[in-house]
Amino acid sequence: MTDYEIASLLAVGFGTLFILLIFFFIAYIFGAIGLYSMAKRANINNEWLAFIPIGNAYIVGELIDERLKWFTVGSSGGIKLLIICLGAIVLNLIPVIGNIVAILIGIFWIVVYYWLFEKYSESGTVLTIINVITGGVASAFIIFALRNKEARY
Repeated sequence: MTDYEIASLLAVGFGTLFILLIFFFIAYIFGAIGLYSMAKRANINNEWLAFIPIGNAYIVGELIDERLKWFTVGSSGGIKLLIICLGAIVLNLIPVIGNIVAILIGIFWIVVYYWLFEKYSESGTVLTIINVITGGVASAFIIFALRNKEARY
């Protein structure tokens, strides 16, 4: 391979990476705006946490508070979901257990998004399937689309 070929491959690689980063940034902003709007409509304090990476778990937890009654640690759904997320982050540092926890927390987040989609849409199952097929990227756009809907319960 010549230097020009290597340089062109690097340029294509970095260009693709740059475009992907822009796409994921746009998806994150759409999801944050959607969560912010949902939190504001639900009268949740500190709705600005929707724009903070771990803080948005608090907003999601507050929105699905009634579904997290089984988890007895924490006073509200937001605190409960934050505890679960931070516990998963800590457990991911343990070599073998971390892999198992990563799979379990991925499944848990699929269920959490199902609860959120079900609360704001009659087609929560379909939206969850779309979310799983897209690797979770669609969740930001789904939340943005559901932001002005009334909660069903």
